[in-house]
Amino acid sequence: MSSYEFAYYGRNIQSLEDTIASWCLGHDCRLETTTLLDGARLRISGPDDTIREAIRMVRAWIRRCGA
Repeated sequence: MSSYEFAYYGRNIQSLEDTIASWCLGHDCRLETTTLLDGARLRISGPDDTIREAIRMVRAWIRRCGA
């Protein structure tokens, strides 16, 4: 797996996006964001191990953001 793509329709999208972007800076990955009419599609690309870790982290961040 070299990327993880998901749609987010919850609250605090900017906060989530900033958190992921900051995390990616230190983990050899890249965040791409596509704005949707209601929410956003986010894609994290990078090495397999980084993507597996990103999946776990995103789940925790979404719970913390109060999705």
